[in-house]
Amino acid sequence: MAAGAGPATPGKEVGAGPGDAPGRSAHDLSDADWARLRQAADDAATRAYAPYSGLRVGAAGLCEDGHVVTGCNVENASYRLTLCAECGLVSALVASGRNRMTAISVTAGDGRPLSPCGGCRQLLIEHGGPDILMDGGPDGPPRRLGDLLPQAFEAAEVIKRRTAGDAR
Repeated sequence: MAAGAGPATPGKEVGAGPGDAPGRSAHDLSDADWARLRQAADDAATRAYAPYSGLRVGAAGLCEDGHVVTGCNVENASYRLTLCAECGLVSALVASGRNRMTAISVTAGDGRPLSPCGGCRQLLIEHGGPDILMDGGPDGPPRRLGDLLPQAFEAAEVIKRRTAGDAR
């Protein structure tokens, strides 16, 4: 991490330094910004509840207004009720009064990105759209979520089909 680039925490802005405007596009994020977002995901992973798998996962999302929200996985003895870090992230996003993210980093607490599963990709696309950027790590470029989940089922489709059903 670059000197002076401390970890992002919930309520802090990534990429908002002197002269920077909060809410910049995720496409404007620097390597240091991605590193801080990744660090926020790592920090969230330390708070995960993972007594069964031992895999602590954290997720950090950059909101449109520049704030960072985080989530971590919470396992359950019934396994099926386990919550992914991305679920916690979306819950924190909505609970904070926000609903859109522009960039996301998911890690297993080791600083390296983890790719969300298909279900989590579907959940994330509803709160950032296909242009939301997923952390590619220090060795790879960020990727659009729409490229990782082509032809995603989005809210607009539900509304369109619901309205079409009313016309019958």
